[in-house]
Amino acid sequence: MSKSPTPSGEIRSLNTVRGVAALMVAVYHAPVLFAVSRTLPHAYLAVDLFFVLSGFVIAHAYGERIAGGMGAERFFQLRLARLYPLLFLATLAGFAFWALKVATGRVDFDLASMVALPLNLMLLPARSGVAADGAAYPFVVQSWSIVWEVAMCLAFFAWTKWIKSGAWMIAAVAAVGLAFVAHARGGIDGGWTGASFWVGGLRALSAFWAGVTVHQLVSGKAAINRRAGLGVLAMAAGVLVYACGIGRTWWLADFACVAVAFPAIIAGAALTRHRLLENRLGDRLGEASYSVYLLHGLTIDVLATALKAAPRLSGPAHLALGAGWVGVLVGGSWVCWKLVETPLRVFFSRTSPNRDWRFGVARVESLRAV
Repeated sequence: MSKSPTPSGEIRSLNTVRGVAALMVAVYHAPVLFAVSRTLPHAYLAVDLFFVLSGFVIAHAYGERIAGGMGAERFFQLRLARLYPLLFLATLAGFAFWALKVATGRVDFDLASMVALPLNLMLLPARSGVAADGAAYPFVVQSWSIVWEVAMCLAFFAWTKWIKSGAWMIAAVAAVGLAFVAHARGGIDGGWTGASFWVGGLRALSAFWAGVTVHQLVSGKAAINRRAGLGVLAMAAGVLVYACGIGRTWWLADFACVAVAFPAIIAGAALTRHRLLENRLGDRLGEASYSVYLLHGLTIDVLATALKAAPRLSGPAHLALGAGWVGVLVGGSWVCWKLVETPLRVFFSRTSPNRDWRFGVARVESLRAV
């Protein structure tokens, strides 16, 4: 075991956590490929894990830099360079596939979907009822979480610049509100529709600031002992069992995952530094995770459309299709990270239009974790 890295260092173990969470969300959305009614019943909770992870990583990567004088313009430039280019391209790709389905008569044309495109590109939700499922971002459904992450980044900059304390209080107050919402709704799944978009904000507020709080608590601490590590491992196993294997939803279980388990898992992953989490496979999964998260919906839509025109597949054939899709999704997403996501991020992160492109590419490794 080693000590946790300095604030400027990468925490490799979190790459693995990020990658596994992205895959869970992708598989959650893909029952049609496996010919089942549900895949991972509560894997939507992985989005809340992303929010906790985001709060931790933003505090780790930018907290001292903002306190040391980084300006708002530069901070927002770096965050948008990380989040927006691939989201922009994915939204256009989703719109293009919708237009193709309209052209081939698979779906009806509607003006509301045309209006949704510029709104979504401006990170604004479409009006309710545009999509049949009520999605606020019909071309990349997961966009709602990116929008709320951007909002949390804005709040984090202001908090770090002028307040600097009370992150735990923000997380606690938001968690109380989330508990009421979870009880009233029977769970916390929400945020992706126009009607529940505000629920996504509450989920982000609670989980993101829990991540910031965790960073404050563990920063500079020595690696946790074996007993504490086993406790975190048991907690992670319990979350996986609930998320992947239990069909019934308990609002209290949803809430406990967000308020207790996920912060503990991120703290444990940051301090344990075990080879099961810090390895090349985990690094590659972490690199591919954002592309997996944003692009999996389009790939599912394409395959589901093709399946409607194809002969009926057997159960084993569907299982093979689903497994093959996971492999191609991960591999393709890593290529996307390497050839599309990273070059665009480097380009839009430049401080000068005359900056050498090759110098930016050389900095890929230092950008990977944030």
